[in-house]
Amino acid sequence: MQCLVVQQSEIKAEKWNDFVHNSSMGWAYFLYEMIGVDRNSSFKNISFAIVDKDNNDEILMIQQLHYFADRSPKKAFLIKENKLESRWGFVLKDELPKKHFNKVKECFETYIDNYMNKHHIKSFESSLPPLTQANINNKNSINPLVFLNFRPQLRYTYVVDLSKPDDRMLADCEEATRRAVKKIEASDKYEIIEGKATEEDCKTFIKLHKETYTRTNDKTGIIADEYHYHMFFNLIPKGICRVFFLKEKESQEIVAQFAILIYHNTAYYWWGGSKNEKENGINRYLMYKVICIIRESFGKTGYFETGGAYPFLRNGKYKGLNDFKKCFGTILWPIWAGSYTKPYSSFKLTIMKLLQRA
Repeated sequence: MQCLVVQQSEIKAEKWNDFVHNSSMGWAYFLYEMIGVDRNSSFKNISFAIVDKDNNDEILMIQQLHYFADRSPKKAFLIKENKLESRWGFVLKDELPKKHFNKVKECFETYIDNYMNKHHIKSFESSLPPLTQANINNKNSINPLVFLNFRPQLRYTYVVDLSKPDDRMLADCEEATRRAVKKIEASDKYEIIEGKATEEDCKTFIKLHKETYTRTNDKTGIIADEYHYHMFFNLIPKGICRVFFLKEKESQEIVAQFAILIYHNTAYYWWGGSKNEKENGINRYLMYKVICIIRESFGKTGYFETGGAYPFLRNGKYKGLNDFKKCFGTILWPIWAGSYTKPYSSFKLTIMKLLQRA
């Protein structure tokens, strides 16, 4: 078995996606159409696969990876720090024998260590998708990143179990959400329409996205139009993403919108926005109805991730986001994360040995 690193651009999309779909660690993030996309336009996609040269270049592992130069204004003199970031981590071939995994790991280590040294990389942070089949089945709660030299970290997200009984879907939501859903539904003032891969829908989404981030004083968070064009014209036609608009019947105006990533019988609330002037509870209403629409399409099975959980926060913008994302009858779910540990240099090893003898 001879392992070799091959860049994403050198592998056919069909072969890449077949590997993702056939691995229990696979999720939408790793699909060929998704893996290089990042909301931060300064991130450079350097994702790669490790293949077995002795077996027709069979893919054994995929690593989602971006390179970027951090010029944070919080740092003195705007010092540039080269960093690696993997929002989604890696996918391994299922049931890989231990001796084969060790060879894959050795290949991964060599490539990453050399890349970090060559490009003077300060740090390499990674996390893993919470709703992969492997993570759902991870009964021992072991962070898989530890086996590839990452110091383990842990975050949480909110998830709705879509297999719960019908009468629990709304009953499990928090009181404010239940009130909003019942009130808005009774008013019959709105309709939910699904976005399509059209110029009109894409521009509507972009406009409301910019309005939302301007309202919340987060103009730096506004995403480049190209990102949304990719979403509408590459991801929606392939069923990787679904977009839902809430339209006011009388004015025919779009007042709220959500983008949802879809993978098998799991989903993730990816992106949203709403008008500055809107009825209270609109976002809660649309989110609940979208969860129900997705649930029906999955045959009332699977999971829906509403997003990052920060229950420890006491105030501020992210406290409000946390409260919104948890209010749909959710449960806390782990997100495995980690920070890559580089090997000690020979000099450091010598110092450590001298200290141990002292």
